[in-house]
Amino acid sequence: MHRRCSARSLLDRYRRGGHPPTSAALDRALRNPLSFVIVTTDASVVATGSISRDPTHSHLCAEAGLLVEDGWQQRGIGGEFMSHLAGAAQVAGYNELIAYPATAVAAAQRLMVEVGRTRMVPDVHAHLHTYLPETATLGLGSVRQRLAG
Repeated sequence: MHRRCSARSLLDRYRRGGHPPTSAALDRALRNPLSFVIVTTDASVVATGSISRDPTHSHLCAEAGLLVEDGWQQRGIGGEFMSHLAGAAQVAGYNELIAYPATAVAAAQRLMVEVGRTRMVPDVHAHLHTYLPETATLGLGSVRQRLAG
């Protein structure tokens, strides 16, 4: 999937100069119990996302990372995925999501506003804080399916 993403998409997700993660970093990410992938019916990975403790903030804050393959963007996948990540974060005990978008601040802000109250923190590492409401768990795929009947 990373080979099918533009350097800009990779920069916005990993902030590594537009490069994909190293093999070791990818291995660590996939072992994170709060890492998720979206696959097509033919088993192609088209999006990845994760929640991890943000060491620069309180223990109740998690960093949200999301990457949708370029060819699958603008289809609503990012919004649905962010809702799922927010629900997973809340179930794991976090009440706030942090995002560090590189060039896609407006896009990241749109995704995060959908899941909670969001504000921009314009410091050295500009980032977004999103406070999760109690209803964030409704974004979990399994919960949404059950509610849909």
